[in-house]
Amino acid sequence: MSIAVIVVALLMMIAVGVFNGIETAVTNVSRAKADAMTDDDVPGADALVALLGDRERAVLATRLVSVPASAVGVGLVTADAAVRHGFGWAMVGVAVVVCVLLIFATAVPKVIALRRVERVAPRAARLLTSLLSIGLFRWVLAIVRWATRQIAGRHERPAAEIPSEEELVALADAAVEAAVLDDSEGEIIQSLVHFGDTLVREAMVPRPDVLAVSSETTIDEAIDALVDRGVSRMPVYGADIDDICGMVHIKHLFSYSRRGRGDHFVTIAQRMPVFVPEIKRAAELFKELKGAPHSMVIVVDEYGGTAGIVTVEDLIEEILGEIVDEFDLDEPTVETVRRGEWRVHGRMPVDDFNEQVGADLPDDGSDSIGGLIFDALGAIPSVGSRVSIGGYTFSVERVEGRRITHVVVAEQRPATRRERVR
Repeated sequence: MSIAVIVVALLMMIAVGVFNGIETAVTNVSRAKADAMTDDDVPGADALVALLGDRERAVLATRLVSVPASAVGVGLVTADAAVRHGFGWAMVGVAVVVCVLLIFATAVPKVIALRRVERVAPRAARLLTSLLSIGLFRWVLAIVRWATRQIAGRHERPAAEIPSEEELVALADAAVEAAVLDDSEGEIIQSLVHFGDTLVREAMVPRPDVLAVSSETTIDEAIDALVDRGVSRMPVYGADIDDICGMVHIKHLFSYSRRGRGDHFVTIAQRMPVFVPEIKRAAELFKELKGAPHSMVIVVDEYGGTAGIVTVEDLIEEILGEIVDEFDLDEPTVETVRRGEWRVHGRMPVDDFNEQVGADLPDDGSDSIGGLIFDALGAIPSVGSRVSIGGYTFSVERVEGRRITHVVVAEQRPATRRERVR
C-alpha cells in the first residue's frame, strides 16, 4: 500500500473524527448553556447560539463532510489493496479501515465531545460557521436540505428544542442527585413545573374553613373574630355564605374603631369582592393578583356557590411549601401511629399523602383524603366508617358536621398462612 494512500486515508479519518465530535458537541449542548456562555463572553458562544437556532442545518453540514470523507478513505484503501495485492487483501484493508472508522473516528471523538461539551461546543461552532461561510458549501447544503424536505415533508421540520414537563422534572432530579441543587431547590423546581397544571380549587381554603361574618356584624365584633383566628382579612356575606357582598381588612376595621365607629356594621369598611371559578388555573390567577389592590378572591363552584377563598400566600405555598408564621394554626400533617399506619387530617391533599407515605392513591377525582373517602363511600361518612382504596384501609376517626377531620390510614398487608387457613 502506497504512502500517499495511507496519508490521504488518515487525513480522511481525522476529518471524520473532527466533524463527528463537532456534531456531538453542537447537538448535546443546551440553548440555556449557550446563552450563559454568551453572557460570560466565551469565544465562539455567539456562533454557537446562532447554530442552535437551526440544529438541522448544523447536523447536515457536519454529515456533508464526515460521510464523503469516510467513503473516500474506505474507497482509496480498498482500491489500492485490490490493485496491488488482489481481492483478498482488499477485504482485509476494508475491515481495518472500518474498525479505525468506528472506533477512532466515531466513538472516541463523540465520547470526548460529550465529556467536554462546554469546552468543545464553542470551538466547534466557530469551525462550523467558517465552513458555512464558503459559498459552494452553502449551495450544496441548501440542495441537500431541499431534497430532505421533499422526502420528509415540509411540516416535518424539527421544532425548537423545548423540554417537556417530564424532562424538566427528570433534570431537576438528576441535578439533586449530582449535588448541583439541594433537595429544597429541586422540590421548588418540580413545584414550579406542576404549578401550571394546578387548579385554584387545589390551592384554596375550602368553604367549611372560611372565616366570614354577616353584614350585620359590628366592626368591633369583626376585629375580635379576625384576631381570634389570626388572619388579616375575611369575606362579608348577606343572606348566607353563598351571598358574598364584600371583603374587609383588619387595618381598615381598626381605623374605623379608633374613630369611635366600632359599633357600626362592617359594611361601611368593606370593599368589593373579586370572584374566580374553581377550575381556573392557579398560575393565571397568580399573574392577575400580582400588583392588584386585592390579595384575596372568592372561589365559586359551577353553580355559583361559594367554594372557598384563595390568597396570594396560598398560591405561593403551592410552589414553596407551607409558609408558617406565629399566627398560623396547625396544618394537616401525617402522624405515624405505628408501622404501616398513619393518622391524617381529612383536608390533607392526596398527592401530599402519596409523597410522604410513598402511596399511589388516585388523585384525579378528589383533591383531599376526605374527598377520596366521600367518593368511595357514596354517602355521608360517620365515625367508624371504613373503606379500602388502593391497598389502604381508611377509618374515619372524627367528623365535624359533615366534614371528615381525622382519618386513620392503614396499609393492607397480605394475609399470613395461618389467617388463610382460618
